[in-house]
Amino acid sequence: MDIIESFKTRLSKALSISGLTQAELARKSGIHRQIISDYLKGKYDAKQDKILKLSKALNVNAEWLLGYNDGKSSNSEINFTDRDIDKYFNNIHYYKGQKVNEMQRKFMRNSIKSFLEIQLEMTKDHNNKKQGD
Repeated sequence: MDIIESFKTRLSKALSISGLTQAELARKSGIHRQIISDYLKGKYDAKQDKILKLSKALNVNAEWLLGYNDGKSSNSEINFTDRDIDKYFNNIHYYKGQKVNEMQRKFMRNSIKSFLEIQLEMTKDHNNKKQGD
């Protein structure tokens, strides 16, 4: 199995997508913030126990975090929760130089959640029809 991306690159991507700060990741994972900073700088790679803590805190597959796959298989994709979506949209304050107010953020959050719920139901319906064939 070949490494596709470095650990520091994947950690940086997962951290960015999660919307967490290094300090928040430190609290959530139980790993000191300076150590996380060192991982992101590429000073050293995390040991197995830390990889598991980081992957759990960032809600990603440990194999993906280590850079061993491209994230195309469903078990290695980042799995967003309602809380993740809320956090992401709560941090949007400008779009193309225009201020985004709370009502607009709420609309965006709810639109994305509705879209994803519909997609989930369509996938379930599709899978149920395939099983019935």
